[in-house]
Amino acid sequence: MRRIPPAQRRDELIAAATRVIARDGLTAATTRAIVAEAGMPLGAFHYIFDSRDDLLTAVIDTNTEEQKFLVFTSVGTDQDRSVKAVLRAGLDAYIDWLVANPHRELALAELALYASRTGTAEAARTQYDVYYRSKESLRRVTELTGQSWTVPVEQLARYLVAIVDGMTSTWLADRDTEAARSLAGFAAASLAGHASAPDKAATEPSDDESDDIRIRIHLDIDLDLDLDCDDNNSRNNTGHNTEQDPRAH
Repeated sequence: MRRIPPAQRRDELIAAATRVIARDGLTAATTRAIVAEAGMPLGAFHYIFDSRDDLLTAVIDTNTEEQKFLVFTSVGTDQDRSVKAVLRAGLDAYIDWLVANPHRELALAELALYASRTGTAEAARTQYDVYYRSKESLRRVTELTGQSWTVPVEQLARYLVAIVDGMTSTWLADRDTEAARSLAGFAAASLAGHASAPDKAATEPSDDESDDIRIRIHLDIDLDLDLDCDDNNSRNNTGHNTEQDPRAH
């Protein structure tokens, strides 16, 4: 039997449980089925986890934490720093993750329903508490764009979670990625409608900058006037000399 460090064994059991739940459903995800999927003896499971529910909680924590990390690292990578563009960048990154890892979202959906059905609401709250931390991403948006939200960020976070939940369940049903991206664009535009206008202080010149601009304008005007006067004097003097100089005849 191969020797595996406990941390690696734990990760492999979580990954195996995620695959079994997504493929066969939560009912089929028995302890024996999970260790068989992971290629481990039953004793290895009990060495790492106290119970099946302990493992299921770890599945929720691991997968939702990965999503949160993805959003946090994706927001603000777009060159366009408007609120709409920054939000769209984060949602598009989530869609990329969803397309690459549909089994994880299937497993999380099964676990959320299981928690609600069995009355283990604490597990469901734990899962959605992580989702609601998307308010940190929304705060990051304001930092990147210099704008602020006109409604409480907690309220926007719940709205964002509802949008992503609907987008996810719809994509899992029809696998229409283009439609999902269209919805992401709609959601980004809708959320952006709750952002204030950019701070004028960040775009308007300061008093010192305004003084510099006025000085440059005055200098340019004075310089132009001086040049015009010199040109006129030169032309007048040239004409006068031509009339008085007999060599001009």
